[in-house]
Amino acid sequence: MARGLFSGGIVLSFAHYFLVSAALMNTDPDNSNESLADQAIDWLVLMRSGSVTDAARRQFQAWYRQDDANRQAYAEAEALWGSVAQAVKTAPPANSQPKQTHAVPRLPRRAGLAIAASLVLGLLLGRDRLHDWLLSDYATAVGEQKQIQLADGSSVLLNTDTALDIDWSAEKRRVVLLRGQAEFKVASNVNRPFEVEAGDAAVRALGTVFDVARPAADKVEVNVTEHAVAVRLTGQADVAPIRVEEGQQLTYSAGGGLDKPASANLNQLNAWKRGKLIFHDQALADVVAELNRYSKAKIILKGENVKQLRVSGVFPTDGLAMLDALQKSLALRQTALGPWLVILHS
Repeated sequence: MARGLFSGGIVLSFAHYFLVSAALMNTDPDNSNESLADQAIDWLVLMRSGSVTDAARRQFQAWYRQDDANRQAYAEAEALWGSVAQAVKTAPPANSQPKQTHAVPRLPRRAGLAIAASLVLGLLLGRDRLHDWLLSDYATAVGEQKQIQLADGSSVLLNTDTALDIDWSAEKRRVVLLRGQAEFKVASNVNRPFEVEAGDAAVRALGTVFDVARPAADKVEVNVTEHAVAVRLTGQADVAPIRVEEGQQLTYSAGGGLDKPASANLNQLNAWKRGKLIFHDQALADVVAELNRYSKAKIILKGENVKQLRVSGVFPTDGLAMLDALQKSLALRQTALGPWLVILHS
């Protein structure tokens, strides 16, 4: 009997496949450069894509009938996919308490598949997001925006997938941007400075309106709409803060210094507050990276040529509407793997 192909590291390879490579199909079943597990995954994705040609279906049937090992590999791929779907349906609430456990016996193969499914689910949902939400005082879900009023009279507009922690004292108004993006309209109080921390950067209000964003865990962007802010690095007390004026943007990447402020297109940068996203001759890969902030389904691009397509236009922040607009304007196809993963391809 053929040996199980999804044990140990190969199960993890399957999880990694769905999140990173998401290959749509090499329809040659005799490709000796692919492992049997990879071939089974490729066939599974294609057969569930809803766009299977008669020729591809015949190729699959020939591959499936060719060997017992092929049939077993495909059955295990189906089992793991089913475990992922079941895990989504039965996932416990975030605030549920884990049961106390004792000695853990060696797990049978199906239990191993369930664990692999949990790994996929955990990676898709994002453990960092859950961690940030647990630490936050205010948060928004993916695709949600929220206006909040702080005790000092300041207001904050939270963009999609954002988490804020408020740390108030008699001497200082401190806000920690754990993830996402927010606009701050600050009530003046010279005796209590208003400062937003994001990663290693701290942004002190010197006026009224500014944005702070964390497009990635190691990157911070600061945009000033009115008046000015002073930006410093929290671990470098001997370095003077940099002043960012109205109409300017400053960026920072972890491990480096603060960039010099540069002129910013505020109409484009502030479009999210009007429910829009504006792009000017940008690579589709960059556009999709932004779209993923607003989409509950993870969007993946298949093919380097697709990633480098150029995009210009004004799009709604509604993830599904923008995805549909991109697909039609660029003549792309999409394959949905359940409600949590979409692949755009030519």
